[in-house]
Amino acid sequence: MSKKTSTRWYIGAWLVWVIAYAMAFMTGHTTFYHYGFYIQGSSPVGAFAIVLIAISALVMFIAWIGTLIHLGQLHSWGWFALLLVLQLLVLGIVGMVAYALAGPEGTVVVQRPTVT
Repeated sequence: MSKKTSTRWYIGAWLVWVIAYAMAFMTGHTTFYHYGFYIQGSSPVGAFAIVLIAISALVMFIAWIGTLIHLGQLHSWGWFALLLVLQLLVLGIVGMVAYALAGPEGTVVVQRPTVT
């Protein structure tokens, strides 16, 4: 997954997640937190927000894994470790924004072995 694709999808999904979380919080957060994922008494807008939260979290996870695979293929272990640690510290957006601004631009070159 290219740098441009992964960072756009991750940051876009993060923005959707923030908006959906605010919607869920404003429309029925007490029901959501007391009963887990069972949305009894919550508004349809709150239920839609919870679905958006789940979908955007999945998109962020897929983009993050794609980025880590790409960085591994580039042998850019410093960026790999930075993105891994920041995501595990719940600061993944900070790492992805830094990667979008200053991360390595590279393509993976695959060489076929020559037959002699």
